[in-house]
Amino acid sequence: MMNKNVLVITNKEDVTVDFVIHQLQMRNIEYYRFNTEDIGSSIDIYFDGISYDAKDDNKKRNIHFNDFSSVYFRRPKLPEPLSGLTSGEKQFYLTEISTYLEGLYRYLSEKYWLNSVFDIRMLENKPYQITLAKELGLLVPELCISNDAQKCCQFTKEYKSCIFKPLKVGLIQETEEKGKVLYTTKVDSKLLKRMDTNGAMPIYLQREIEKESDIRITVVGTKIFAARIMSQESEISQVDWRKSHSMLSHERIDVPSELKEKFLNLCAKFNLGFAAIDFVLDKNGQYWFLEINPNGQWAWIESLLDYPISREIVNLLVEG
Repeated sequence: MMNKNVLVITNKEDVTVDFVIHQLQMRNIEYYRFNTEDIGSSIDIYFDGISYDAKDDNKKRNIHFNDFSSVYFRRPKLPEPLSGLTSGEKQFYLTEISTYLEGLYRYLSEKYWLNSVFDIRMLENKPYQITLAKELGLLVPELCISNDAQKCCQFTKEYKSCIFKPLKVGLIQETEEKGKVLYTTKVDSKLLKRMDTNGAMPIYLQREIEKESDIRITVVGTKIFAARIMSQESEISQVDWRKSHSMLSHERIDVPSELKEKFLNLCAKFNLGFAAIDFVLDKNGQYWFLEINPNGQWAWIESLLDYPISREIVNLLVEG
């Protein structure tokens, strides 16, 4: 039987993965933390037409990627482009490195992944998620995604109270050092006036659900860890709890068994061993699906509620 040897693909700033590393160390499981932004500085990768190998100068270690039995895919980052390059050359530099990494991921595709980068990409699209959620019978708030200002305004008149959210990541990187985050926000007159200036860019609107609280479901294998987030405690977090999640009260909850079955069916459909799913719990006790993140954060849930999420992640990586 092959020795258990776990490849962790991430970056140096990923503190969530430290929880998993701690579990691996406690159980004396061999692992290698591959911080991908170190490619070209302390890590060199080479491919000879047969296998991928690497040399890590910092860890004084030669890596044979085929030796790993499982892969924990977290948050890889590309290295900073070399100084003195033009913008076009920087793009070429990053494209070459990302393509090289893509080859490594495909080389390892027969290993056990948590989760496969290709499955993650498939499910990251929000309109696609919503289609699947509805097929599974989950409640989804009425929505409109359009670059037609008239259609958007008509939707907001029909449902009165609406929210706006980004279709993907709400990070706007204005410079290399400076960025800002677009959170879910209520639609107001200012946003309505600007809708007809967006050109080709679609606007994602949703009917606002009157919240009792927010629900974060963390799925690891067949284990479900459910947390209620008291988002209505603070005015700043009432629309989007992420604005102050560390300050809000959390509690363990159990969810209806029929919902659990739907969570697991959704994950199984896309070979997901892990998923973070967001719901709104309304005043009538109904669960409204918002989105599923196949590579979402979970460490703060483990810390606040003492859920054994990292332990179950390592169990999956070991058992495959």
